[in-house]
Amino acid sequence: MSNTADVIIIGAGVQGASLAFHLAGRGVKAIVLEKNFIGAGATGRSSGLVRMHYDVRQDSELAWVSFGYFINWAERVGGDTSTLLHAGSGFTRTGFIQIVARENEEALRKNTAMNQDIGIPSFLISADDVKRLAPSFVTDDFDVAAYEPESGYADPGATTASLINAAKEKGARIVQDCAVTAILVEGSRVKGVGTSQGDFYAPVVVNAAGAWAGILNTSVGLDLPLTTWRHDIMFVGRPREMAPSHPVVIDFPNEMYFRPETGGLTLVGLEDGNPLGESPEGDTDHAQKGFVERAIERICLPAVLIDAS
Repeated sequence: MSNTADVIIIGAGVQGASLAFHLAGRGVKAIVLEKNFIGAGATGRSSGLVRMHYDVRQDSELAWVSFGYFINWAERVGGDTSTLLHAGSGFTRTGFIQIVARENEEALRKNTAMNQDIGIPSFLISADDVKRLAPSFVTDDFDVAAYEPESGYADPGATTASLINAAKEKGARIVQDCAVTAILVEGSRVKGVGTSQGDFYAPVVVNAAGAWAGILNTSVGLDLPLTTWRHDIMFVGRPREMAPSHPVVIDFPNEMYFRPETGGLTLVGLEDGNPLGESPEGDTDHAQKGFVERAIERICLPAVLIDAS
């Protein structure tokens, strides 16, 4: 099999998979090289939130365009959701709520207006509205929230696998267990990469290696401000008396985000205490010491105190 392509993509996370899909759809021959397996890095451990509320217009515009894929996955990407091989994106509509502290309400109003100007279905709701949407939520530390009724979450692994499968059907090639060890340069131009499975050649090399991207850049003298940013997450079982699901939430006053998961679980992540600059080769299979206790306290303790009062 030829090791020559129009484009080499380093990394088979969701970014590399999406790029391979779109290039293949345009007739561009792409090879995706992955050091482990599809979605092995940050993608496979992503919280998978699907929402459009950002404070930078370009981010919201990009998210809005991307949202069209999640709600029309079978038509745009393909796949039969009744099979595991082509499971689609696993998008689940739950609604999305963004909560801010009272002193940040004006910024929230401006962001919501910006999103509405783009065409995103987003509007402001009161704390009482949030309580009606999710009776188990504590709502006494804010007055206004942004609400996107069409948003939710997706399955990052299924999303990536679906994009890779569709890219392969259009002519792309994926090589797993293939670590890139060098970027090959001739004069001032790249000509390919050296890997644990031999050399691959292309006039364009895309670095989609996630946490390892900065290391690859440095190897060819490219100095870009890239670093790692660790985010631990956990799952907690919801009490039986709670509803079977709840909206996806980013809760800035309590510096956390959470979303429902199947099996009566809720995924919880924290916005603080996430270190920068750690080695991607470090222990990413275990949460930081004390993370679980901090996350449990924030997601559960306020409700316990109010119920006991």
